[in-house]
Amino acid sequence: MKYLSINSGKDKIEVSRIVLGTDYFGTTVGEDTAFRLMDIYVEEGGNCLDTARVYASWLPNGEGASERTVGKWLRSRGNRNNIIISTKGGHPPIGHMDQGRLSRRELEKDLDESLRALGTDYIDIYWLHRDDATHPVEDIMETLASFIAKGKVRAIGCSNWQVGRIEEANRFAAQSGLTPFCSSQIQWSLASTTPEAYGDLTLVCMNKHEYEWYLKNSFPVFAYSSQAKGFFARAAADGLEAINQKAKARFSSPENIARLEKVKKYATESGLTVTAVVLGYILCNRVPAVAVVGCKNTGQMRDSLAAADVSLSQDIIKWLGE
Repeated sequence: MKYLSINSGKDKIEVSRIVLGTDYFGTTVGEDTAFRLMDIYVEEGGNCLDTARVYASWLPNGEGASERTVGKWLRSRGNRNNIIISTKGGHPPIGHMDQGRLSRRELEKDLDESLRALGTDYIDIYWLHRDDATHPVEDIMETLASFIAKGKVRAIGCSNWQVGRIEEANRFAAQSGLTPFCSSQIQWSLASTTPEAYGDLTLVCMNKHEYEWYLKNSFPVFAYSSQAKGFFARAAADGLEAINQKAKARFSSPENIARLEKVKKYATESGLTVTAVVLGYILCNRVPAVAVVGCKNTGQMRDSLAAADVSLSQDIIKWLGE
C-alpha cells in the first residue's frame, strides 16, 4: 500500500492511496460483511474509512447506520488510533437538495451526532458534504476553526465544492490565521461524467477546468466513484449490456466506450486487471489523489486492493484519458 501525505495545517496525515467507502455499511452491506471488508482492508495496509452522517438515510432504518457500523468495528478491534476517520456533515435534507445546511448550529449538530455514532472524541478529516454558494466562506471557515479549537476535528476538507469557492475559502483562512481545507472530495474516474448525468446538480465532477486548478495547486483529491460504479470492470467482463441502468446513464457515452477499449487493450498487454488500470489512472495521476472504493463483498475488496501498488506511466495515463 502506498500513502499520500495530507497537510492538516498542524501536522501531516498519511492516508492510504486506497480509501474504503462505507456508504451502505449496516444496511445493504450487513454488519458481518462490513466487518470482514474492514478487516481485509486494514490487513492489506489500508488506514482510512470514509463515511458520512447522511449515508443510507434514504433507506429504511438507514440513518446513521454507516457511522454506527464503523464505530462498532473500531470498538471491537480496539484500533481507533491506527485508523483515519473521514466523515462528512452539512448535507442538505434528503429530497430538498436546494436547501443549504452550513450554519454553525447545523454543522455542530451533525458533527456531534457523528462523534457519538462513531464512538470517538475526534474526527481526523471532517468534510462539508455540499456547498451553499449563498453562505459566506468567512462564516463557514470560522465555524470549522471552532471545531478544531475544541479538539473535535484534526483537519477539514470540502466535498462537492467548485474550485473557485475552495480558493476563496482558503484565501480567507490564510488571511485570518485559520486552518484551510486540506483536500477536496469530488467525483473523478477515468470515465468522464457530469452532475446532469447523475441527476444531482449539487455534485462536482472532475472536468478540464477543475483538473487544471488541482494540478496547478497540487491540491489533494479524494476521488469518489473512482471505478465509475463498475462500468469498466463489468463491461470488460460481460459486455456493455451487463451495465446497470444507473451506471449506463452516468457513464455509457461514446467517449467512455472508447476508453473502455483502451483499458481492455492495456490490461491485456500489461497483465494488469481492468480494475488496476482504472484505479491506476487516479493513483498515478499528476494530481495528488487517493481513490475511494465502495466494495460490497470480499471479491471486490481484494480486486480493488490489488491495484494498491500499480504503476502507470504519464504517457499511458494521458493516452487512457484522451
